[in-house]
Amino acid sequence: MNLEHHFASLGEAFSSKTLVQPLLEQRLVEFNQSLASFLSIDIKSTETKRILSGEDTLPLSLSMVYAGHQFGGFSPQLGDGRGVLLGEIRGQDGLLYDLHMKGAGPTPYSRRGDGRAVLRSCIREYLASEAMTALSIPSSRALALYDSREAVYRETPEAGAMLLRVAQGHIRFGHFEYFFYQGKQAQLDQLIDYCLKYYYPECLATESPLESMLIEVVKRTARIMAKWQAVGFQHGVMNTDNFSFTGETIDYGPYGFMEDYEPDWICNHSDHEGRYAFSRQPGVGLWNLNCLMRCFSKHLERDQLVAILQCYEPELQSHYDVLMMGKMGLCSAQDVHVLLPPLLSILASEKMDYTVFFRLLSHLDRSDFSLLLDEVIDRDRLSAWLERYAEARIKNELTWSQVSASMLTVNPKFILRNYLAHDAILAAERGDYLPFRRLLNVLTHPFDEHSESDILAQRAPEWGKSLEVSCSS
Repeated sequence: MNLEHHFASLGEAFSSKTLVQPLLEQRLVEFNQSLASFLSIDIKSTETKRILSGEDTLPLSLSMVYAGHQFGGFSPQLGDGRGVLLGEIRGQDGLLYDLHMKGAGPTPYSRRGDGRAVLRSCIREYLASEAMTALSIPSSRALALYDSREAVYRETPEAGAMLLRVAQGHIRFGHFEYFFYQGKQAQLDQLIDYCLKYYYPECLATESPLESMLIEVVKRTARIMAKWQAVGFQHGVMNTDNFSFTGETIDYGPYGFMEDYEPDWICNHSDHEGRYAFSRQPGVGLWNLNCLMRCFSKHLERDQLVAILQCYEPELQSHYDVLMMGKMGLCSAQDVHVLLPPLLSILASEKMDYTVFFRLLSHLDRSDFSLLLDEVIDRDRLSAWLERYAEARIKNELTWSQVSASMLTVNPKFILRNYLAHDAILAAERGDYLPFRRLLNVLTHPFDEHSESDILAQRAPEWGKSLEVSCSS
């Protein structure tokens, strides 16, 4: 395994040397073989096993320092409180990827915390990151899951665990905020050069590399917001220290996949004011980008920064339109603009399951709407909408059945419902990882039928809808 250490070369202003501290009676219980193959990692190698688990010391492993706006308030110094960057490794595409261990023990940024993670949160992140990847949403990924006999104390004692995750980068908006507000101009310039070299090298050939890079960051952020909204995903804690400069979904905590359609849904029960409610996510994305752009106020003129930010809304809208055209089987954005608002109003009033509705819409018969009408109380209202929808859909150059087949490739049958994660966690805490693996199998192939696993596509029972998820999750 050829680990590289480019971020470590930036120097001690950017991080602190930190070693992974293995857990008591630690076990490797899940390993992502397909991801490992992409990274040319041989888990059968004893040396590799010892490096990945923290049993062998890596002199250049580190925890990063950064700042961040948390629920609107600025925290001037944060950092990896329970994470350790082992180094970078090249994938088969030639790009570098971070290997980052969650729950590795105390770091200089733990703020009196234990630096540990519990099995519950590691399983939730493993499932979510792989589910998002299968839904074509850029995300960190899970490479290995370790459980242990070490007790970690949260509300009650829980089993300690570690999650080895992979991402193109772990540099956050908060990294730039840290150096900007600390007045460390040289380090800020160093970080800009680092990101251009390793994440946005194509921008180096342009007249204004920094401006070109920031435009791409804005567009990537807009696209990921559109993807979250289209699939019904809510992050839960959209602080600037949780926003990736490479445009990936990172830091899975109190996330959720929407079940009953509710535009103002709040998945994080610690978010008492609903700052990060589902409908507010696109606006928060822009707010966070505004925070990021302030960090370059000594590099670019205000008008340039404003122009960069103005790329956000059209990129968000155009990408969302494309995604919803695919989900609805329509061939024009105008049809989406006409048909989607009344549809979402129907879904909200009927408390219809968002994922189930679009999967059923994919199976809709042109001459028989009963498949969907049987799901609602106000049949007349939905029937009228379906008539208008069918008229718009037949404009497509493809046949009705061809459109249906296409829709089935973008409307998942399986999503990570909270109660399914809950059941998998309870079983794993008893030492039974079979429910976790069965769930992982359908989530990594969410568009396939998996008829033997139909139960995992069912709506949540009432008790499952009331499960609470908070930042401690």
